[in-house]
Amino acid sequence: MAGNYKNYMKLLESWPLDKSKVGRDLGQHIRDQLKSAFAKGEATTQPNPEQCNRYYSSLKRISSNYYGHLYKRSLLSTACGLNKEQCNLALTPEMLEYLKEEERGIIYKFYKKVRNIGKNDNN
Repeated sequence: MAGNYKNYMKLLESWPLDKSKVGRDLGQHIRDQLKSAFAKGEATTQPNPEQCNRYYSSLKRISSNYYGHLYKRSLLSTACGLNKEQCNLALTPEMLEYLKEEERGIIYKFYKKVRNIGKNDNN
């Protein structure tokens, strides 16, 4: 098991954290899962070492972009027609908050505006 723990720690060194995706970052999620799985560090005994090895192999392929290199893309746009930079912009917390506001509908927006106008009148 010590070998698995060391392999995972080495993998995490190469896996960057994205500070702009707080609560949605895959790297942070993996770190949290490993903390609970290897609570005792190298002394942790895993009930299923075969599954642990499969998870490690899968994460290693993701972190090395194995399939991205195996299946090269011929187009630089996505299925929705956006490029990489536009997709990153669409997934920012500000954009996600804006989309949540849009989902609430016109009644909520009207109520929020009326409420804010009332606050400004009192000042």
